[in-house]
Amino acid sequence: MSISSVSQPPLAASDINVKDYLDIIRRRKVIFIQVFVMVLVVGVMVTALQKPVYQTRAKITVAMQSNSVSINSSDNPIAPLMSLIQPDRLDAQLQVLQSGPFIDDAKKKAGVVKRAGVPPPTVTVAAQEGTGGVIQIGVEGGDPQEIARLANAMVEQHMERTELLSTNNLTRAMEFVRKERDKAAKALADAEGALLTFKKRNKVVQLAAETEARSKEYIDLKSRINEADSNITTTAAQVKELQARLDKMPLELTDVRVEPNLRIGKYQEKLDDLKLQAVDLARDYKPESKRMMALKAQIAELEAQLKNEKPEIRTESKRPNPAREPLQLKLSELEASLQGYQAEKNASAAKFDTRKGLVDNLGPWEVQLGKLTRERDAAQEAEKMFSTRLRDLEIRSQIKIPMARLVEPASVPSEPVRPKKSTNLMLSAVLGLCLAAGMAFLQEYMDDRVNSPDDLERISALSTLGHVPLMAGETQPLLSSLPANSHVSEAYRALRSAVGFAGIDAPIRRLLVTSASKGEGKSVTSVNLATAMAMDGKRVILVDADMRRPSMHRLLNLPNSPGLSEVLVGLKTVDEALQETDVDNLRAIAAGPIPPNPAELLGSEAFDRIMEQLSERADLVIFDSPPCMPVTDPLIIASRMDGVVLVLHSGTTRKGAIKHAEALLTRARARIVGVVFNRIQQAKSGYYYHHYYYYYGDGYYADAAEKGEQHRNGKRRKPELNSGRAMTVSSRSEDDD
Repeated sequence: MSISSVSQPPLAASDINVKDYLDIIRRRKVIFIQVFVMVLVVGVMVTALQKPVYQTRAKITVAMQSNSVSINSSDNPIAPLMSLIQPDRLDAQLQVLQSGPFIDDAKKKAGVVKRAGVPPPTVTVAAQEGTGGVIQIGVEGGDPQEIARLANAMVEQHMERTELLSTNNLTRAMEFVRKERDKAAKALADAEGALLTFKKRNKVVQLAAETEARSKEYIDLKSRINEADSNITTTAAQVKELQARLDKMPLELTDVRVEPNLRIGKYQEKLDDLKLQAVDLARDYKPESKRMMALKAQIAELEAQLKNEKPEIRTESKRPNPAREPLQLKLSELEASLQGYQAEKNASAAKFDTRKGLVDNLGPWEVQLGKLTRERDAAQEAEKMFSTRLRDLEIRSQIKIPMARLVEPASVPSEPVRPKKSTNLMLSAVLGLCLAAGMAFLQEYMDDRVNSPDDLERISALSTLGHVPLMAGETQPLLSSLPANSHVSEAYRALRSAVGFAGIDAPIRRLLVTSASKGEGKSVTSVNLATAMAMDGKRVILVDADMRRPSMHRLLNLPNSPGLSEVLVGLKTVDEALQETDVDNLRAIAAGPIPPNPAELLGSEAFDRIMEQLSERADLVIFDSPPCMPVTDPLIIASRMDGVVLVLHSGTTRKGAIKHAEALLTRARARIVGVVFNRIQQAKSGYYYHHYYYYYGDGYYADAAEKGEQHRNGKRRKPELNSGRAMTVSSRSEDDD
């Protein structure tokens, strides 16, 4: 039990530590365990119901397409055909492996069939980065042997397909090149025969080297001029098209930003203020007064400004068109190329004009001889090219280089990849802990009850005077009937000390005990606190000021009459109403017959006189009053007391009720000494309170008493009562407080 000063501030949120969170989980252990077990059971059931899925992988390496033969070269007549014997690109092979028909054929080859309760196989194909053509084929499914067969079947099928395509394409290419080689050989023979015949007919043994060179150069220059003209025409058309695109393209782009007009809000706010002023002035001034007319003019002017304001403000910003830069760069490159082609044409044309006169001086037979010679040379080059390609294809057909090779076959997996039972259980446990803690904290947050002094300190500045534990059983014994070493006895002794400490600076001679609502144990607390004070040697008078539902006389086993109501109306004197109790130094005044107007009687001067008389006859007068929320009786009494003790039922009293009761007593100018936590369940009050009561109850006093009794009698005797008669009160009596 802790005793804090009256002026202790509420506990800040930053003062909450890990122990507080653990206490919350301990208090909410039922919901915590339920949520945790539920999530864990769901995780176990989901894991158990999941079908096992196995995974296997196979790896193959495929040949990449070579760039040794350009398929875009127009000078090479067999370039398109040679590209057919090159392997497909890597992405094309991946598309083939992932295609539905290919996978369906592989499934038929592997004998894959659909079976109920077995997850069907799924295929994933991906190229491994940085490996230069290694493809990984992954297969998942419910049958480990089936997925291994499918992966290996896909590898074999792809290897057979690439090999078949390569062989067929190579055969076709060889047949085509062989035919073209034969045509080129025949053309070469015809060209050589025509040249030989011409030389014999014109009796030309050998054309002069200089004349032949001039003729050849003349033809080459003519070809260059034609090629330059073609390039100039094509480039000029591209320049014209690109320039037209640039002419249509804007130099700058306009960015439009639309923002709300903030001036409208300001004008509207100012207009509302002026209208409110007009309403206020209309109460004191006539509509035709100068002040009202000026205000109306301001309102009209402001409304006109507000009407002219646009709801949105559009701002435009210019920026260069980024699309023009690459086009301008391309245009510059084309113009430079056009100038180069023009310069090349001019140079070739100048040489052509020079060589033209020399060639024109040649005879017709010389020109014809040069033409036949060039045809022979062209046929010779063609025959040589086709012969070389045919020889390359024959060598490749003999070597038989595979287009795909197996790197790693698929093996039969022994362990499933899903579900991972240990991982699932761990995740379920972690998720269960998180959800359970969240539900516990949510329940704690939604709980409006005061369960501990920490809850009180977070909502109020009231200090905690004591903690009275809940005794087991259906009855709640009073202090006079309890052994000295019990938890409850020590709790009320500590409460007595706390009240004494609170009265050091301002002595407490009149003490009011009340609660926020009924059933919180204020009457039992009043009787036991008065008993504890009397046992301490003080002269104590206990007054039952609850003249609506009196219960103190039943607790003390006294008659209810004569009582306070009879003294207030003058039928009895204070001395006649005072009754002796079984506790030394403790006297009591019952409530008496229930009057029709308790509040008026307690607020009368007669009650003031009674308090003065009681203060003369005792060191401490304790008043047991009704709850302060339903009626005003305790508020009337509280302003005349030296201190007020507020009793709350731990785990039952609402936070709102405590705050409301504190506000009522504060408005009544009462001095609230502190709060007593009544009926605390030790198993739910945290380690601190359990340890405290064990140490002062079962721990220290019980051990000492047990040792003493064993030393005197050889066994422990039952604890004797402090008075001659045991007094107990049923739980129903206490609930009536």
